[in-house]
Amino acid sequence: MRIAIIGGGSAGLVCAHLLDSVHDVVVFERQPMLGGHVRTLNGNVPSELDPSLRLDAGVIEFEVRNFPRLMRLFDKLGCETRPVAGTTTFWTRDGEHHLSPGSIRRAQDPWPKRLGQLIDLIGLRMQGLAFDRRTALPDDVLESLPLSECLTDADMDRWAALLTMYAYSIPYERVPDMPAALTVPMLRAFERAESWVSLKGGAWCYLHRIVESLRGEVRLNQVITGVTRDADGVTLNMLGPDVERFDKVVFAAPPDQTLKLLTDPSEAELRRFGGWKPNHIQTLVHCDSGMYERRGIQVATEFDVYELSGGQGGYNSYLNDLCGVADSETRYGLAFGMEDEIDPAKVLHRQKHHTPDYTVDAYRWHVEVSATNGENHTFHAGAWLGNGLQEGAVVSAEAVSRLLGGDSLDEP
Repeated sequence: MRIAIIGGGSAGLVCAHLLDSVHDVVVFERQPMLGGHVRTLNGNVPSELDPSLRLDAGVIEFEVRNFPRLMRLFDKLGCETRPVAGTTTFWTRDGEHHLSPGSIRRAQDPWPKRLGQLIDLIGLRMQGLAFDRRTALPDDVLESLPLSECLTDADMDRWAALLTMYAYSIPYERVPDMPAALTVPMLRAFERAESWVSLKGGAWCYLHRIVESLRGEVRLNQVITGVTRDADGVTLNMLGPDVERFDKVVFAAPPDQTLKLLTDPSEAELRRFGGWKPNHIQTLVHCDSGMYERRGIQVATEFDVYELSGGQGGYNSYLNDLCGVADSETRYGLAFGMEDEIDPAKVLHRQKHHTPDYTVDAYRWHVEVSATNGENHTFHAGAWLGNGLQEGAVVSAEAVSRLLGGDSLDEP
């Protein structure tokens, strides 16, 4: 069969990889580069930095236990991982800060101060247990709740909200409106995460290996104006007079794009996709350590999250360890929501991202979307159909491949 895949991010490229041996696959990407939320400077993103420097501006690290299918894909592609610490620190709106166990070890403060930090952790752990008890709800109940219904004003709950912002790059003020069915399982799964890794060569490395091995076609800068289905297949209308015929189409773009492209949506598709809106955000790769110095903290960690004035929040990831930058006096960071904290002269790259804006009304249809894959020659893949992270992208792509008779990651 001839299959069109709309979207050259993680889900689209993994889907193409798994279908490539049995079908004629064409990947259409609107942008001049592939990768979606995976952006690596000097990888898929041109940069004026030293060519040997690979800094991630989107997806960075992965937790082995919670990303099993992605780890399997890395193994099959021959990608090398490096262990990273995966520690976190939370700066509160009152100017206080809380350190995770790993952060305490790295800070190497005197024992009296370290003892106080450990006592603080006990209190936070009690708050975490209270969160677990409050959210021990049936799946159908969680499906109807925003995250705000599960949170209090306790420090640990606010820390969890900031880590949710980090995971999904949703502006902090919109995190309370995110679906509990998505965010609560994620927070529980990563509560005791122990084994974090990043990819040698940057996150783009695994997608680059997929692209290099594809027999099928990849087309960049492709503007699709409409997708029409009929009894025999699918027609893609391109910008201009061009049309192209396929047997099946896979939507692997953000879900808010689906109805914009379908010329003949069914009532069910209008219901499943009508609530999705885009989340347009920007991350900054920079070399400004002022946010630490102003707070009197010297140790930067992988998940540094901040409450800011006016109910805002942001994060900064210390990239040196995550991206394997050795023997450098320069501190590199990836920041979101921290524009006012960073010297513009020390911004190395501004990366725009288009991701789903998760709400209860939109997300509640994701199970039905997956269950009806194949209707009207149409399939859907994307992280939003799973846990919203890279694991979700891979799992959804593998599900589409199985339906279309493609490969599985379990095959040798």
